[in-house]
Amino acid sequence: MLDASELPRRRGWGRQAMALIGLALAAKLAMLTILDRPLGCDCGRIWGMPDQAGLNSRTLLDPYSLLHLAFGAVLFKLVRWKRPDWPLWTLLAAVIVSSTIWEVAENLPLSIGLFGYSSGDPLAYHGDSIVNSFSDTAAATLGAVLALPLAGWVVAVGGAAVELGLSLWIGDSYLITLLRALGF
Repeated sequence: MLDASELPRRRGWGRQAMALIGLALAAKLAMLTILDRPLGCDCGRIWGMPDQAGLNSRTLLDPYSLLHLAFGAVLFKLVRWKRPDWPLWTLLAAVIVSSTIWEVAENLPLSIGLFGYSSGDPLAYHGDSIVNSFSDTAAATLGAVLALPLAGWVVAVGGAAVELGLSLWIGDSYLITLLRALGF
C-alpha cells in the first residue's frame, strides 16, 4: 500500500506558504485598522492581568495568550495528523492563517456582541489592540513549533490543562466563551 510520505513532494510549497502567511497578516492588519483598533496599550506594560479589565487584549501578552499557544499546538497536531504529507511551512501556514481568521472574526462588532459581556463585567471584551492580535498569532505559531516533537496525546492533555487552568484562574476560556456566545 502506498504511504503519503512516499509520494513526490511538490516544489515551491514553502514559497506559497510564506506568500499565504504574508497575505493573511497584511489582510489582518488592514481589517484591524478598518475596525479602528488601537495599536497597543499606552500603559507602558507588556502583560495584562485578568483583574485589569482595561488591559485585557490591549497589552502584548495576557492570560489569553496561553489559550492561543494551546490552540496553535492542538491545531498543528490535528492538521499534521490529517495531512501527514504536508511540509512544515504548509502546516505553519495553516496555523497562522487559522489564527488570523479567528483574530479578525473575534474583533468584528457582531462577534464582540455575541460574547455577551455586561458593561460592568471585569472580563468585558471590546476588541484586541493590533499588537495583541499579532501577539496572539505569534503565540499560536509558537504553540505549533513547540508541539512539533510531542506526541498528539501530550498536546491534547496540555491543551485541556490550559483550558481548565484558565477557567479556574480567570473564569474564562474557549469553552466558557463559546457557551456565553450561545446564550448559556
